[in-house]
Amino acid sequence: MIALSANTVDADGNVVFDETNDSNLRDTARRVSRTKTLDGGCVIVDGGWTASDKTLNIGLKYDAAKVAVVKHLHEDYTLILISMNEGFYSGVISGLSFPRTGMAEVLIKVLIKEQIA
Repeated sequence: MIALSANTVDADGNVVFDETNDSNLRDTARRVSRTKTLDGGCVIVDGGWTASDKTLNIGLKYDAAKVAVVKHLHEDYTLILISMNEGFYSGVISGLSFPRTGMAEVLIKVLIKEQIA
């Protein structure tokens, strides 16, 4: 279950829904870069892990009312609050993808700014 809400008071700015199986919420990455060296090796710089590197790909089964709220959050708010089993975050909805055929599922891409709790 996921809850998305505005970070300010907005009666129409919150929605709770169950993510679909296409959702990707648990992937993680480190701040790592690899640079080739002239001797055929490489240099790896590891800046560690932070929640800010997390990108959520959330599938929402199409429901007109819920999609309207998500679209409102996407179009009208820079930062939103995201609550899910993995934690409580602030972030931004960077994209919405609507299926080409039918209205089965909406894909929501959220870039995490920070973990709050």
